[in-house]
Amino acid sequence: MKKSLYIYPFIFFVILFGSPLVLSQEYKIFKTGHATIYYLEDSQLSDFLWKIGHLKLTPAIENSLVKNRVDRIIERVEAVLDMYPDNFHTDIFLRSGYKDGDIAFYSDKTESITVFVDRVTDGVLAHEVAHAVIIAYFRTPPPAKIQEILCRYADAQLWCD
Repeated sequence: MKKSLYIYPFIFFVILFGSPLVLSQEYKIFKTGHATIYYLEDSQLSDFLWKIGHLKLTPAIENSLVKNRVDRIIERVEAVLDMYPDNFHTDIFLRSGYKDGDIAFYSDKTESITVFVDRVTDGVLAHEVAHAVIIAYFRTPPPAKIQEILCRYADAQLWCD
């Protein structure tokens, strides 16, 4: 009977914080002017760059290309929405192995974007960045349906000049 009492705190910890295996993985960090990108493998950053900018990350290509592309997308979203939150910055988590569900999502709780690098596009990233911009811009964010309309607009108008 006493053994079962010790398992409950462990189960609670795993449910609340995730698997200890997942917690032990350390993210690599890549910073841009407007974002901090977290990834586990270099291939994720390379795949991300390819999907959002059709550029391959190689030793010959400087990291500034990734920074420029991510910041350019963020700045375009701000311009399309005409919303410029002060000192805007967001976290982007890169994942691999998309199975089903959302290709990307923005979390209000962590104020971060998560994308699957095998499915993301510049438009998908713009859509999620728009969520982050909207939340940062408004003291009281608009209703979810209005946010979604604005995010779809940002995605559709991303490169329309």
